[in-house]
Amino acid sequence: MNAVQRDIHGSHALMDRITEDDVFEAEKTVLACTLASNELIQECGLEWSDFVEGFHQKIFDTMTELSAGHQDANPVSLKPFLPRVIDKLQCSPFEYVENLFLIGSSPARKARFEASLQIIKGQVMARRIAQEAQYMATVANEGHGLLTIGDEIEQLENRLKEIRARFAETTAIVSPGSAYLSAFQASAKRDGLIGVPIALPEIAQVLSEPVFEAGNLYGLLSSSGEGKSSLTMQLIYHAVKEGHPVLFLSYDQSASQCVRQMISQIYQISGRQQREPMRLMSQGEQDKCVSFANWISSQPFEIIRCQREGVDRLMAYARRFIKKRSNGKTPFIVLDHIGKVKPKNDKLSADRISGDVTVEFKALADEVAASVLILNQRNGESGKRQNPRPIAKDLYGGENARADYDAVITLYRPEKYKKEMEKVAATPQDWKVINTVFGSEIEGIAEIAAIKVRWGDPTIVERVNFDAAFTRYVSMRPERPPELF
Repeated sequence: MNAVQRDIHGSHALMDRITEDDVFEAEKTVLACTLASNELIQECGLEWSDFVEGFHQKIFDTMTELSAGHQDANPVSLKPFLPRVIDKLQCSPFEYVENLFLIGSSPARKARFEASLQIIKGQVMARRIAQEAQYMATVANEGHGLLTIGDEIEQLENRLKEIRARFAETTAIVSPGSAYLSAFQASAKRDGLIGVPIALPEIAQVLSEPVFEAGNLYGLLSSSGEGKSSLTMQLIYHAVKEGHPVLFLSYDQSASQCVRQMISQIYQISGRQQREPMRLMSQGEQDKCVSFANWISSQPFEIIRCQREGVDRLMAYARRFIKKRSNGKTPFIVLDHIGKVKPKNDKLSADRISGDVTVEFKALADEVAASVLILNQRNGESGKRQNPRPIAKDLYGGENARADYDAVITLYRPEKYKKEMEKVAATPQDWKVINTVFGSEIEGIAEIAAIKVRWGDPTIVERVNFDAAFTRYVSMRPERPPELF
């Protein structure tokens, strides 16, 4: 080993395949290539502290400063910043740098640049992981309570996420045309649509999309009591039925409540019947419930009942689910609902809090090629308007909260609002407004619309029937052949 190389502390156990000599040579190669081609200084993604050898740290730090000042980094420009002598180094520091510059132009060194860069990055991550492991072992031995341990785990997840993000592999760059043709060819196959199938054709029409597309973030907006949970159960069941992995992050319903509602929607067995099966259900109905529960337990479907989780914990849940349940089909991740996610800073405005959640879920959708749906409960702005139809201002966080969504669907049942307004109508003018806004023929009807779509016409409004007895929405369109879904 060269005398100028110092020991690498605290990471020997993690380097059973890569030796200290390998790391030292990798650092030399990276320095040599960046000296010969200064544009690599910024592109390589390294910092001076990522190097193990102290002299290499000095060289790269000086190169970075020169490059930031739009100066050429070469042996001559580096010379004033180099020490005159380094003990046990067989040549002067300037000669060492000059030699690096000369070998940096050789084809052999250039060919090893990428592999050398990966060695350095891998060892940086290994050292950080070793440090985190040592720290967490100390925490574990200090006898902390459950809440403290939970907070430490959440902070650890954030730090590990930062480590991974810094050196994450860059997505391969392809030409726009190639990317389009790849998607086009997949969509041309009847079983090759890249996304999650949509339960109701009316939603697909409003979105101008045949599926919830992989990599996209969708929102569903409605007020309390309009049935967004019911619609969500239909969307989830349809995805599970088609074999897609589904994760439901629920701040509202438990797993048993979700299954109960699905059974009600599918078999028209009411929730009341299911609560008293021996008295209110036939043997055949009981068998259907048992059979469905056994079937859904065998599917790639999980429900996590959330309490006070923040977005980082939700991200950890989602990544763990994808890793465990991935089966080649687009995953569907559903969050109910955004307003209950514990904010990182509860002093921020609602749009900033919403943005913290949506930006993370959008990045997750792109990272794991999943479709993500986030439920929004209307924020009460509609109560100040004579016409309560949903608009962007009703989103949690207001109009600005639309930014990270690819599309936001709205669910609106005018019958609910009409009955509420009729209860307090006191003048002929009040009744005139009610009749003008709502009209007639709205009983059991729900409107599906959008306040943002990525493609198509954002003004499309579709109507579906609401079957209150079994809390489900029923399409008004003739059922299409299955192969067209």
